[in-house]
Amino acid sequence: MNDLQPHDVGDRIVLMHTTDPNTELQPGAVGTVTHTDDAGTVQVAWDTGATLGLIPETDRWRALHPRWDTQPYVDRKATR
Repeated sequence: MNDLQPHDVGDRIVLMHTTDPNTELQPGAVGTVTHTDDAGTVQVAWDTGATLGLIPETDRWRALHPRWDTQPYVDRKATR
């Protein structure tokens, strides 16, 4: 199960596992949720420049708490 519920645009996440054989992303990759599409796939802009949608029943990820984020923290909810 993934701990990021609901998936808000701007939330930072850490990839734990993906079964996509075509991605170079490794566990520990960090990204920002861009949106959730109609199929429920969580679309992410990864800090590496990659884009990979995460499938809730297949892939695993977790929320990244601002304290452990490597990027400067911006309160995304306050800027909406």
